[in-house]
Amino acid sequence: MDTSSIAGSSLLLRTEQTQQALSTTMMKQAADQQNKIANLLAQNAQQAPQPATQSGGSFNFSTYA
Repeated sequence: MDTSSIAGSSLLLRTEQTQQALSTTMMKQAADQQNKIANLLAQNAQQAPQPATQSGGSFNFSTYA
């Protein structure tokens, strides 16, 4: 192999490594965003009013849907 083909192969490999690093970073950011959304949903579920419990044999219905 001559010098120019080695340099070209090296450049292609470096470009591929850069693309893989960017892809990995983007996947980590997406996972972080999903975790934040999951945490917000969990907090929202804890703050939501709970349906009324059954008392005295009669049923109480919640108006929350």
